[in-house]
Amino acid sequence: MTHAPPSWIRYLVVWLALCALTVLSWLLSLAHLGSTDIAVALAIAVVKTALVMLFFMHLVEARFSIVMIPVAAVFFLCLLLGLTVTDVATRKTFPRAPSPDVDGLPAIAD
Repeated sequence: MTHAPPSWIRYLVVWLALCALTVLSWLLSLAHLGSTDIAVALAIAVVKTALVMLFFMHLVEARFSIVMIPVAAVFFLCLLLGLTVTDVATRKTFPRAPSPDVDGLPAIAD
């Protein structure tokens, strides 16, 4: 089964979208959005990654079985990160033991 090669116009549009998203990311980094700064940057990065995977890696035209490999990889990565965050968030931390009173100890004779 042969596919027609994708048009160069589609590649140009995707490349311009990637450039626009890069400039948007840079401009938003100058805006100092506070706590939402990281979330917005990650959202832009996810969109850029999806564009690269779909068009430059040709996953748009690929069979379902080929597309499932990166989808499964992302799923297991999210599962691993989610379980790590859950472990750290629910871990019980114990207070430090009191430090010994050094002044009350007898002196050691030489």
